[in-house]
Amino acid sequence: MRVFKLTANALIAALFLAGCDKLAAFNHLQAGDYQPTVADLRYGDANRQKLDLYLPADRTKPAPLIVWFYGGSWDSGDKAKYAFVAKRFTEMGYAVAIPDYRLVPEIRFPEFIKDGAKALAFLKQYRQEHPNRITATPMILAGHSAGAYNAVQLVADQSYLASVGMSANDIAGIIGLSGPYDFYPYDVKATQIAFGDTPAAQSQPVEQDLSHMPPMLLITGNRDHTVYPRNSRRLAELAPDTKLVIIKDTGHAGTLIALGSVLTENRAVLDPVGEFLDTRIVKPAPSKSEP
Repeated sequence: MRVFKLTANALIAALFLAGCDKLAAFNHLQAGDYQPTVADLRYGDANRQKLDLYLPADRTKPAPLIVWFYGGSWDSGDKAKYAFVAKRFTEMGYAVAIPDYRLVPEIRFPEFIKDGAKALAFLKQYRQEHPNRITATPMILAGHSAGAYNAVQLVADQSYLASVGMSANDIAGIIGLSGPYDFYPYDVKATQIAFGDTPAAQSQPVEQDLSHMPPMLLITGNRDHTVYPRNSRRLAELAPDTKLVIIKDTGHAGTLIALGSVLTENRAVLDPVGEFLDTRIVKPAPSKSEP
């Protein structure tokens, strides 16, 4: 059974990495026709400045919010193809927001980080306007690969949240899966295009003053040859209250497809995520009508 599961994971990981059309197939395998509760909420004027919001099946009480940033080397991505991530977390009792953001080459750093900050400011306002949907508690940020970078960097450099009237106090914690946090100099095409001649002091989370950071959970695979595990190790060394988890026999896509429920579910990823969420967010008590 273990050999079968490893083989299935390897096949699906290869399919997943083959391209965005394959990601859609993977997403459908995992989530079926699962749809957002509210689609295309606009947080800015640009075409891609929209987000989808998923709410748990139980609507008798508001849910804590997780904001998911997807990866794709900052030049690709589609919120609709991550319904499987939303499904995983809504089944755990969380509301999930997945924003699209402007992509390279239309824009470059730091514009995609600014989009993330704008999305968070919109969600904070939305939470205040819909207290029956989302709890009035700090939100969790999470992401994979470039999305993990976005989640970390927009908090690490305090100017981004400050520009939208927020601070690190609005963030309960950050979950980073296979993220790049220490990749200067830019020695691959994706980072060269996305970051150009941006100094390390502006682009690298490990170059920021991290004393204000909320608790973080960093998960990476020991066989990740796309974003090397040293990125997570280095950030974990520098940031306070950070837990590092290195998953054996796992590559770059493995930490993400672990969130699926068909063939690829991986408790080595899911258990630390669940434990982290349980310690960072206090869920509302069951309503009186519930057993």
